[in-house]
Amino acid sequence: MTTRKMRKLFTVLLFLFTVTTTLFPTTANAQESRNSKSILLLGVDTGDLGRTEHGRSDVMMLLTVNSSTELITVTSIPRDSYVMIPGYYMDKINHAYAFGGAELSMQTVENWFDISIDNYIVVNMAGLKEIVDAVGGIDVVSPSSFTISGYEFVEGVETNLDGDKALAYSRERYTSGGDYGRQERQRQIVQSLISKMASFDSILNFQNVFATMSSNIETDLNFLDLVQLFADYRQLATNIEFYQLSGGGKMIDGVYYDLIYDDSFNEIISNLSAQLN
Repeated sequence: MTTRKMRKLFTVLLFLFTVTTTLFPTTANAQESRNSKSILLLGVDTGDLGRTEHGRSDVMMLLTVNSSTELITVTSIPRDSYVMIPGYYMDKINHAYAFGGAELSMQTVENWFDISIDNYIVVNMAGLKEIVDAVGGIDVVSPSSFTISGYEFVEGVETNLDGDKALAYSRERYTSGGDYGRQERQRQIVQSLISKMASFDSILNFQNVFATMSSNIETDLNFLDLVQLFADYRQLATNIEFYQLSGGGKMIDGVYYDLIYDDSFNEIISNLSAQLN
């Protein structure tokens, strides 16, 4: 065997060893992992229906994981929240992504909540379809009855979603509770995806998921980072709490904004402080 082939084989074996030890960590390794972590999840309105522009983050969720409390929390942030965007002005929070991408979105949420966010994951509409299809579909129970894109959802009835159906389910906001109803369904999808991926028992499962969505996801985590993340926290996948920032709509200079209520904001800050130590 040539030296080049031996080096290549060694590299492959080292990769497999690294992935195996991170995907199935020992108790000691899990205990040595960082106590808490925060990730900003963004869903942008591009990648489907012929949309190719930079887009806005119509889905904003802050995910925290804490091994000490053995808890994952997902906090939904309304897309129309009226906040200060660093370097710009008071505006809808989803405009931060249009102005400066994921980095400015992270900075905006960090400044607003007075916290540090570790990483971000941005998925466009085409990416959502790919992720759901890659895990073999997900099951949800619709909180309301509505029809969209030829699909019918019935309140209280469990429905299996493939990628196209999941995209439709996550987008409707006109006849099923407005943007807050849509955020509830988006949280359902996130919970189902986390649970489905936590059941993976092979590195090939992860490879299939991440390979299919490589062109429709933007993140500052590499593949091994993502594998390590799931390895560290997969046992918490059944212990997820969901929170929703809530506010009231108001027209300012002819533009609709969501002004977040003080009590809702303070509750979220209190929860984040406990989760992120």
